[in-house]
Amino acid sequence: MEQLTALGTGYAVATKCYTTCFTISDGQEYFMIDTGGGNGVLTNLEKAGIAVSQVHHIFLSHRHTDHVLGAVWMLRMVGHGMEKGSYQGQLHLYCHQEIADGLLQMCKFMLPGRLLPLFGQRIIFHCLAEGLSFDILGRKTTFFDTRSKKTLQYGVTIALQNGKTFTYLGDEPYREQCAVYARGVDYLMHEAMCLESQEAQYHPHKIQHSTVKDAAQCAAALQVKNLILHHTEDTRLEQRKQAYTAEAQQYFSGGVYVPDDLDVIEL
Repeated sequence: MEQLTALGTGYAVATKCYTTCFTISDGQEYFMIDTGGGNGVLTNLEKAGIAVSQVHHIFLSHRHTDHVLGAVWMLRMVGHGMEKGSYQGQLHLYCHQEIADGLLQMCKFMLPGRLLPLFGQRIIFHCLAEGLSFDILGRKTTFFDTRSKKTLQYGVTIALQNGKTFTYLGDEPYREQCAVYARGVDYLMHEAMCLESQEAQYHPHKIQHSTVKDAAQCAAALQVKNLILHHTEDTRLEQRKQAYTAEAQQYFSGGVYVPDDLDVIEL
């Protein structure tokens, strides 16, 4: 059974949960999508029972702190594993050129120099373009420009091995240019910064984010089967799942998932 493991579900300044990071897997190999904002990615991988050596593909959607800085820690651990012989094969990173250039500069500054020769040999960057597809863990995986209004950002749509489809829209609202990648999919992952009643507190629309109501209405319009909400505020974590689910179900009749960190969703 293919699974989504939510390693992090919080927005940029969340402190009570980890920032956006998740994996798609069949239980053996893991495709990591975004890496969160720090070494908490290593903690949550360990808690989830996922070894760094099981991650050979990482997608970085955009260059914001809460999505990309965990990659430095992943690269450090992968590099050490390659040195010791505990990490087999190559690590493939999928991102646009700006992220590749910036991440390489950070690694030159922060990582031991002896690891740098691995870049280009066993640590491979794949620079993205609109509609570019790869076979990742036996799944056709297609990347697309989300038309972000803040910075260049890519989303991804995955043809799962069970015949279902999954689309991740990054951390900005859906835009009509992405319809071909999102309409009618089995699982749509959409950011939802807060409840509609919290709009005056968090001002999501001013910073290109959505409320739960926005995301649910989008899912209904796109006629998707299931909606997964992420990238949320963290002030009421104990009530988040129940409150977000209830609001989403007012506007969307399909399945609604509001994962907490380390939750696993069977796809």
